[in-house]
Amino acid sequence: MNERQLYRMRAPASGREAIAHAEPGTTYVDRETGEEMVPVAMILPLAPSASSLPREPENLRACSRCDQLIGIDVSDCPYCGLRQRPL
Repeated sequence: MNERQLYRMRAPASGREAIAHAEPGTTYVDRETGEEMVPVAMILPLAPSASSLPREPENLRACSRCDQLIGIDVSDCPYCGLRQRPL
């Protein structure tokens, strides 16, 4: 039996992304737009951390317009283009 891997998933039409455990041959759908999401990258943990997240939660924030997670070092949201307020 294949173990589920952590993938970065993308909805091609809207560009929305999510990180989820995925199994080969299974269809995943964005709960907000209803679009089918396709895996675009496998997330690998950085050694020696026990975390499987690509970025630490302390280094993320939510865009004030679209609520997508973005890095705190990002000036413009890559999803909706909104300029972010300084922290």
